[in-house]
Amino acid sequence: MRMSAQAVAPASVASGVPGMDVSSHQGNVDWPTAAANGAKFAYVKASEGTGYANPYFASQYAGSANAGLLHGAYHFALPDASSGADQANYFLQSGAAWTPDGKTLPALLDIEYNPYGSTCYGLSQGDMVNWISDFATTILSKTGRLPAIYTTTDWWTTCTGNAAGFGNHPLHISYFSTDAGPLPAGWPDYTLWQNSDTGVFPGDQDVFNGTLTQLTDFATNPGPIFSDISGDPFTSEINWLGSRGISTGWTASDGSRNFNPLTAVARDAMAAFMYRLMGSPAFTPPATSPFTDVATNNPFYKQITWLAINGISTGWTESDGSKTYRPYLSVNRDAMAAFMYRLAGSPAFTAPATSPFTDVATDNPFYKQITWLANSGISTGWTESDGSKTYRPYLAVNRDAMAAFMYRYNTNFGTMH
Repeated sequence: MRMSAQAVAPASVASGVPGMDVSSHQGNVDWPTAAANGAKFAYVKASEGTGYANPYFASQYAGSANAGLLHGAYHFALPDASSGADQANYFLQSGAAWTPDGKTLPALLDIEYNPYGSTCYGLSQGDMVNWISDFATTILSKTGRLPAIYTTTDWWTTCTGNAAGFGNHPLHISYFSTDAGPLPAGWPDYTLWQNSDTGVFPGDQDVFNGTLTQLTDFATNPGPIFSDISGDPFTSEINWLGSRGISTGWTASDGSRNFNPLTAVARDAMAAFMYRLMGSPAFTPPATSPFTDVATNNPFYKQITWLAINGISTGWTESDGSKTYRPYLSVNRDAMAAFMYRLAGSPAFTAPATSPFTDVATDNPFYKQITWLANSGISTGWTESDGSKTYRPYLAVNRDAMAAFMYRYNTNFGTMH
């Protein structure tokens, strides 16, 4: 990481867990000595823009781990050179994607003063927020975890307008002083602090804000992803959905990432959810759409046709003989049961002679699938005030409930059928 434009005198030793960050400038690092001197973690530069890869990355990354340090990789952003998604994908080519092994730190986006030109890379504050969100969404979808963000408060204020929506991203603040200084909006505290570019370790001197146990927990657990799910009964399931890349949500103008938990799920989005739940299998969609209401340029065309070809939802045959999918129709709970049952491979199941639900008759066209869903523990319905059980088959499925359905399906059946 580069020298902060707001740097002052190097700091005294900061409290917390000591670590370091290095790049090609450090070359062949003596990792055993760094570990003996107390380093517990290291961030290693992997890439810059889409045209530079650290030639020492492989040896530095492996060397830090071999010396017993937790390690992570960082990318130096050049937002004027290419999109956030392009640079995220280039960074991931280094092979340093986060995994929940307790040894790997989340990807780190180094977004700061432009060493080659204008401070904000010629981007407006709004465009900079969008660029960072684009990078973050790509990392989340590919690794299941939001990247940490390395920056300075001065640069963040100048170039993003002090955007307050990135608080779910761990903050690696750079401030060369005896404390971390004022923080950017949206972060009540920092996770990592770069406090000097000289010290006992090679490269920059960092500190983790916590104990060694907390550092290991930080490496293992992805933390919150969405800003609008606090208090939702399915919070953990929604975060699981995000960590699997099944839904990365939407980003607001301030950079906050929202899940919109109470929005009903439409059939097009349902196709995408299920395709991703199954691991986004290789599939070439047909050149001609099988549905008159789904064009080949529909953003979910691949997923919808995958769903149809696998018999999970074949749509409707209209009076003129044409086939429709009705992509924008909300998915009700009865249809959801049928989707899930077919996704599992339509397993052998004998529906009970007596319905367990007062609002689902045995001659309901989805009776078998609904009772299979209940028997599998994916959805057991509601217990009403009189003690009876209901399924509410015609209730639209909201996005939070969809997260719960998928989490329970995955627990029972995994991602393959």
